[in-house]
Amino acid sequence: MRIRKFQARTTKEALDQVKKTLGPDALVLSVKKCGLLNKYVEVTAAIDSPDEPIGESVDSQLNTMQELNLIQDQIKELKEIIRSFIPTGSFGNGVLPFFQQVRKRGLSEEIALKLVEALEEGVLKEGIDKDMSLKDFLYELLSRLVDVYPPIYETNKRMALFLGPTGSGKTTSLAKLAGQLAKNFKIGIISLCDSSCGSLNLGYYADQLQLPFLIAKNASELSRCIESYSDKDFILIDTPGINPNDLSSKQTLLKLIRMVSQGLITYVVLDVRTKDEEILNFVRAVKPIEISALFFTKIDEADAVGTIFNQMIYTGIPLSYIGTGSSVPEDLEIVTPYRLIDLIINLRSEGDVKGSEKIRQYYRQ
Repeated sequence: MRIRKFQARTTKEALDQVKKTLGPDALVLSVKKCGLLNKYVEVTAAIDSPDEPIGESVDSQLNTMQELNLIQDQIKELKEIIRSFIPTGSFGNGVLPFFQQVRKRGLSEEIALKLVEALEEGVLKEGIDKDMSLKDFLYELLSRLVDVYPPIYETNKRMALFLGPTGSGKTTSLAKLAGQLAKNFKIGIISLCDSSCGSLNLGYYADQLQLPFLIAKNASELSRCIESYSDKDFILIDTPGINPNDLSSKQTLLKLIRMVSQGLITYVVLDVRTKDEEILNFVRAVKPIEISALFFTKIDEADAVGTIFNQMIYTGIPLSYIGTGSSVPEDLEIVTPYRLIDLIINLRSEGDVKGSEKIRQYYRQ
């Protein structure tokens, strides 16, 4: 299978490129909006090439340096938001404390500096009340950069796959989402975990939630499991923890994903306490698995959650859910721009990860 990415100003132009390059039988894997200022559409498409080995076809189509360059371009775009507006090193009254606070909450120094410089100058002053406080203005500025993937019931997808490093909270996150969805939809759960421990944990949650649970160890078993869930609204699929350096396991997983790629959401589940560099290395390593959204866990255990915002900027991948505690299924919520900004800006009291009601009411108006 040959996998290619196409970039254009509009979805139609990108699809025209797909048809011209790969032909009318090409399979569109994803359509993603990219860029902060100079926005564009990126379409990932594939065409069957039976004689081409998996490792060669994947590696030849996705160049690591191109991925790095894309990340660097996105960071450069963020810098350009303010570069032409304000002299370096100028901080007004009240701005420096915001810089110190968002840095303490985990925003990278680079992103934090650019955002507060934009705040001081008022880059987005058009359409914003001149009497708005510095804090409210920062909410507005950051929220315009937050990209959120819609919940599964608002998409045309029927299946969700959970990927992530060992210990990131994939199984618990799947159980939380399954429990919440089960209130209004018919749910089926599948485990691809080859260890008894992973399957037992998910089986326990499925039993507690009174949801059907199946185990698939290979492609044929996965196919049968999916077929047996034909009456379900949504199917949630757990996977073993991924070692980014294990090429064999990644290729095996890729084969399974290709079976269901047309109707699949792929969540990468990450511990919010993980370093930015480690997350970037993991996301690059699991390519060419197409990632739909980032799913962060253990918010309640973290002193700094700016990593969530950092990774949305660095990877260009939208956000989805956050896990805010250990209770299943209660401690899970969909990210919203103002919820994320509330976590980054407001210093919460110990053990409290509930959103600021004052801020939520402010932005409901």
